[in-house]
Amino acid sequence: MAFERELFVATQAVRKASLLTKRIQSEVIAHRDSTTITKSDDSPVTIGDYAAQTIIINAIKANFPEDKIVGEESSSGLSDDFVSEILTQIKKNDDVFEGGFSDNSVQFTSQEYPLATLDDVRKVIDCGNYEGGRTGRFWCLDPIDGTKGFLRGDQFAVCLGLIIDGVVQVGCIGCPNLTLANYGGKDLPEHDKFGYLFSAVKGQGAFYSVCASKNPDWLPIHCRSLKSTSEMISLEGVEKSHSSHDEQSEIKSKLGIEKSLHLDSQVKYCLLALGLADTYLRLPIKLSYQEKIWDHAAGNTIVLEAGGVHTDSMENKPLDFGNGRTLASKGVIATSGPQELHDLVVSTSAEVINSRK
Repeated sequence: MAFERELFVATQAVRKASLLTKRIQSEVIAHRDSTTITKSDDSPVTIGDYAAQTIIINAIKANFPEDKIVGEESSSGLSDDFVSEILTQIKKNDDVFEGGFSDNSVQFTSQEYPLATLDDVRKVIDCGNYEGGRTGRFWCLDPIDGTKGFLRGDQFAVCLGLIIDGVVQVGCIGCPNLTLANYGGKDLPEHDKFGYLFSAVKGQGAFYSVCASKNPDWLPIHCRSLKSTSEMISLEGVEKSHSSHDEQSEIKSKLGIEKSLHLDSQVKYCLLALGLADTYLRLPIKLSYQEKIWDHAAGNTIVLEAGGVHTDSMENKPLDFGNGRTLASKGVIATSGPQELHDLVVSTSAEVINSRK
């Protein structure tokens, strides 16, 4: 199977980071002043973000030492006290991977660096400083997608993708807080208290499993097949700073979409791939804004392999992950398809956006 080892390493690293972030979420909420900082773009970042990035990058570099990584976070400006807390949280996590283990002859090693000192932690975090590009192979990581949801105690996701020559080949998303019954998934196997993992390899389908199982059963997932946009359930972010809710409301009205689900992060892509919703609208508040690749890379492969469609919101072009750390597109739309319904959603979106220029 192509990318067998990459998929195994990705799912195990994301699983480990998901369990860690789930465990520390309540601690971060309770002690936000000491565990959260504000970046230059006014977005929050927590101990959980840095700890998850450290765990995942360490696993990637241990197993694929030559691979480059685009990670959202940098150690620049972090105080010794803050980095010390990152290290403490990592050490508190139950290290179920200590010494490595194998599955179907695929070896997994969890550490490249010993993580004994603060400099070790900074070094690993900053391995995520690659700028991306059109040729070659690199990983794309969002250690906690939906940090504001994480801070509210709501949905967030741990997201990892492998990109080769500008195309996402492997995607993995951990959804530690996801309860499918809350989003209409009553006929699906219920989660345990640690949520789910979702994964896909290009050309091999999309799957999900419970997060806490060391040897999970991976169940195939598929988007719904619809005949009209009026049957669609839309997915939208909670934060109004991330997408234009007013324009999205107008688009939904034109398309006859009456039901919406609001939640944070790439969990939305997972619900679409499960067939629990049908269109994800992420429209730019400003046309000058460029989406970050880590906000969509893992979800891209999962949606496509589940039978969905994933393009920009203006020109209906496939998303370009070879443009560096940002997408060369204005907004993002994913639907369950078929293609003609996706085309209608995109053309309606472009009409609404262009009318407000």
